[in-house]
Amino acid sequence: MRRHDRRSVGVAQNPAPGAETVSARRVVSWHRTLFDQETTLRYSAFISYSHADERWARWLHSAIETYRLPKRLIGREGPFGPLSSRLPHVFRDRDELASSSDLAEEIRTALAESANLIVICSPAAARSRWVNEEIRSFIALGRAAHIFCLIVDGEPHAADPAEECFPPALFEDGHLEPLASDVRPGGDGKKAARLKILAGLLGVGFDELRQRDAARRQHQLTIIAAASTLGLIFTAALAVFAFLSRSEAIRERDIANRKTMTAERTVSFVKSLFEVSDPSEARGQTITAREILDRGAREIRTGLQNEPAVKAELGTTLGEVYSELGLYREGDQLIREMAGIRHNDTATRTRQLLALADAQTRQADYDAAIRSYNQALRLARDRRQPRQDLVPRILVGLGGALSAKGDYRGAERSIDAGLRLDEAAFGPNHPDVAVDLEARGLNLLFAGDLGPSRRYFERAVAIRLRTQGDRHPRVPEDFGNLGTVAYLQGNVELAEADYRRALDSYRLMLGPEHPEVATTENNLARIMIERQGFREALPLLEHAVAVNMREKGPDHDDIIFPLSNLAIAERGVGAFGKAEQLLRRAARTARLRQHRNLGPILTELADLRCRSKDESGGLKLLDEARPITAKDYPGDPWRVAWVDNTRAYCLAHTNPDEARRLNAASFPVLNAKWGPDTLYGAMARSRQKSLP
Repeated sequence: MRRHDRRSVGVAQNPAPGAETVSARRVVSWHRTLFDQETTLRYSAFISYSHADERWARWLHSAIETYRLPKRLIGREGPFGPLSSRLPHVFRDRDELASSSDLAEEIRTALAESANLIVICSPAAARSRWVNEEIRSFIALGRAAHIFCLIVDGEPHAADPAEECFPPALFEDGHLEPLASDVRPGGDGKKAARLKILAGLLGVGFDELRQRDAARRQHQLTIIAAASTLGLIFTAALAVFAFLSRSEAIRERDIANRKTMTAERTVSFVKSLFEVSDPSEARGQTITAREILDRGAREIRTGLQNEPAVKAELGTTLGEVYSELGLYREGDQLIREMAGIRHNDTATRTRQLLALADAQTRQADYDAAIRSYNQALRLARDRRQPRQDLVPRILVGLGGALSAKGDYRGAERSIDAGLRLDEAAFGPNHPDVAVDLEARGLNLLFAGDLGPSRRYFERAVAIRLRTQGDRHPRVPEDFGNLGTVAYLQGNVELAEADYRRALDSYRLMLGPEHPEVATTENNLARIMIERQGFREALPLLEHAVAVNMREKGPDHDDIIFPLSNLAIAERGVGAFGKAEQLLRRAARTARLRQHRNLGPILTELADLRCRSKDESGGLKLLDEARPITAKDYPGDPWRVAWVDNTRAYCLAHTNPDEARRLNAASFPVLNAKWGPDTLYGAMARSRQKSLP
């Protein structure tokens, strides 16, 4: 089975200044008259919960977002327009609100952008000030009829107030009791509770969903396809299904052990086909590959009940295949499900923890990933069932998570330890060594050490070209990272050439909807923006945002750069209102993730506020932006200079003397960085000419 580290996201993960480089489908907001007003909605629901009930909120969030509508319902008119295969995203606040007298602005915005409110009801929720405030805010929007409840603990209308599960805000001003589902023992159960809530969100009958769900579970899938269309993938899939069907043959322990190894080899073969087969056959969106994976996942979920270790091994492997095809939600969900299976096979548990850690890294949950990597490392070194073969991959994955957290030295130590083990085992020219070199290059890139970073990427791509050829998916990834290094070193022409080469290869090998395509489109579009090629950049950025929203959601790190870049492009073509809306979305996520692009986003927002004559609002944003920018970009003086130059623009008519002083101090720094034909160079010169 091929080793791989966490997926590189190039510039979009944690770039150096000016590299907000991150578009194949348009982002669709729903413009729908739902509540006697024209409302732009981003979320199908907002989940309100006490953090004592976070486990239930996580379960419900996943249960809604991973639900696939029955085919008969797709296209039917629903609350959000014609129903598609999935509901729009769900908002779930992950952090305790700061101590204040009011809801955070981000929460109010999310409530306003949510079609429904789902309240996790328990005594803790009933006592929670913030749950009650969220309910009141949602009712104030005129949406009391769109509140649903999930009872997880306590009693409705309890005689003992300490046992009451309903927050009192639900019944203020005479509002009727909302629809409630009950997952307590003796209640609806998780499956029925989920379907009840989904029926409410979708505007369909519960019985219709329940019947369709039962039919779906009972339906026995068969594969009917010609060898000419499925080729080797179909042959490999038959081998997997043949294994899965022999439930009687794996009851005894010695047979089960052999079958575990057989299953791993068989699915590894399927996985390798997706990785290195002809690009015309390897697209993640082709129906054959996706159908085989979906059917295999269904078989694994419903079968092998008496062999939990085999079930966990197979399910985890298929989850990894989903992820390598860019189907992150499906892959991560399957990996998490398999992690919940109880068994005594330490070797398989080690593999599961590693896959879980990789999934948590993809989801930008770096603290959880670090814990999972460390657990996997302890098990891999356990003398009873050691997995020394996994130790290098665990160390390199741990290094990637540490790097994303900004612990570059810790990341270097961990990655180097994995690199030494791989070089000792395979020599200096093995693909596994290339994985380690790529991780080393990324860590140096994030740390801003560009020269050594380029050398590591060059070594890695040389190994891959020599051993795997130019059609391996990691080759364009390396060229994308080399493009980022070139961009940050000021060689824009080389960067553009590398990005275009990477993009063409990704589209051919992975299909247009893969997240790697979105990352590279963002990076290429950023170069276009800085050349003031706004119309050229728009379709790339729209697509990058759409892919990231679909595969990662609105709260992921990787959505911040494409959103802010799309806003700049919209401003460039005169769509100022749309630009401000996008920047506010980017700022919300940047605050949530404590992302280093928050300062630049606030500065762009301030420019738009001052452009619309709201100087006080713009200056307030700049007051916040300057210290953040100075802290996050200590080695890039043009960033702080741009904040000061924007302040000069805002003060031009109310305090011209201060405006001239700020411009005189900031313009030389900007002029040295940006030429007259670039975005920032042209704006700085235009601002200077407009000073009174």
